[in-house]
Amino acid sequence: MDRSKTATADVGVSQGELLGALSLAIDLGLGMPMETMQRTAIVAQRLARAAGLGAADADDAFSLALVRFVGCTSSSHGDAFLFGDELGAGSLMVADDNEIVGTVRRAIGRGEPTHVRAAMFGKAIGFALSGQMARQHAMHCEAAALLAERLDMPPSVQRTVVQLYERWDGRGSPNGVAGEAIGAAMRAVHVAMVATILLRSMPLNQVVAVVRSRSGRQLDPRLAECFARNAEELTSGLDGDVAALLIAHEPAAHSYAGLSLDRALEAVADFGDLKTPHMLGHSRRVATLAAEAASRASLPAADVALVRRAGLVHDLGRVGVPEKLWIKTGPLTAAEQERIRLHSYLTERVFASSAKLSEIGRVGGGHHERLDGTGYHRGTMAGAQNAAIRLVAAANAYCALTEPRPHRPTFSADEAARELSREAKAGRLDQRSVDAVLSAAGATPLRRRAANIGLSEREIEVLRLVAGQLSTKEIARALDISPKTVERHITHIYDKVGVTTRAGAALYATDAGLI
Repeated sequence: MDRSKTATADVGVSQGELLGALSLAIDLGLGMPMETMQRTAIVAQRLARAAGLGAADADDAFSLALVRFVGCTSSSHGDAFLFGDELGAGSLMVADDNEIVGTVRRAIGRGEPTHVRAAMFGKAIGFALSGQMARQHAMHCEAAALLAERLDMPPSVQRTVVQLYERWDGRGSPNGVAGEAIGAAMRAVHVAMVATILLRSMPLNQVVAVVRSRSGRQLDPRLAECFARNAEELTSGLDGDVAALLIAHEPAAHSYAGLSLDRALEAVADFGDLKTPHMLGHSRRVATLAAEAASRASLPAADVALVRRAGLVHDLGRVGVPEKLWIKTGPLTAAEQERIRLHSYLTERVFASSAKLSEIGRVGGGHHERLDGTGYHRGTMAGAQNAAIRLVAAANAYCALTEPRPHRPTFSADEAARELSREAKAGRLDQRSVDAVLSAAGATPLRRRAANIGLSEREIEVLRLVAGQLSTKEIARALDISPKTVERHITHIYDKVGVTTRAGAALYATDAGLI
């Protein structure tokens, strides 16, 4: 599809609105209460101003707080094996040295029998002691920097976001940066994050005491003391309308419209898909197919743009559902099915507070609706589903069938076409939308090859498997080559595309159209 069609009649979306919505998804991906990142952004900006850091640092603190953990989904798959339910790991984000063991013990293996939790705990401790935790932090940092670039964040934010796990005393990771070598805006975010999360579970005077106790260790002493002296003012209004408060505090420097909005939503799509290896590139694929189908169905340019953008974000709510459910090979229990069905609601929910983004979220969140009312999350009938929702639903169904899933084999294009036709004949999918999607699927290359990327065919094969989170040994077996040869390929690939971690490789491969 000619993407210039999507740029017409666009109203700009402020960076605060888009990042505010993304931050809600980040909350979900970390198992945090929603609006945690938004509250942190407000406190961080206020703290930077109160400490006299200057307008630029205050604005950066606001933005950093919203996107700081945007790389968190890059380890969700591995965390699911480590913690059982990776959403329980969010409590580790503000645990202090003397609390970390107890916090891990409480978070790990939620809902599992005691002996299983004990085994997971031992594995987690071994993981941390082996240095793998630092490597995971490096992966989060690189993914965050790459996504911040695609979100058109200021260069200062792109540089500083990689310090998200560093500490004032130099005992952080992945680089052990200490003191004022950590960006001032990030130091403000560190204080604000601790205070904001703890404020959910303890009175303000106790929060102040904790912040002071971490001064000079985890936190910048001057900023910690500034927070302690001004805590009531810095945290005022956080129990009210946080979304409105966030917009009132946002820097007025940037907005998205047309192609820049498309590009930003592609970054949001990659953040969501990065959670699960077999889903990498899925949201972009749905968006491409749905938009081409909308164009073939002669929808107005504004509706084609809406369909494409809704396709990009339709699965964002998946980050709020445990990874173990997405990779389960056997049948789901009734409770697990209900948890899975929640993801479409969460997609709609994260965009609901923005008047300019809510329709994108509503259409995206309708991708599992069916005309006979048997779909979810609303269970709407045909009369409540516009053309955009029907097209996204049909495009998602086709893409899902023709992609690998843990619980079933991949459908061929012909098999998927027959299945969609059966669904239309049964009155569940819209026949015109199915016809448009199948027409578009026959003419639109859903996997494109990026030009001039400088990788050999073998390196592209290896890159795809690295992006799928296969180990070196698994890649060697899949390609019938030695592990050392795989390692050499990976080193060359990383050098050529300018990344250092598997998360960076996955994001590159997705953006280059290789997935």
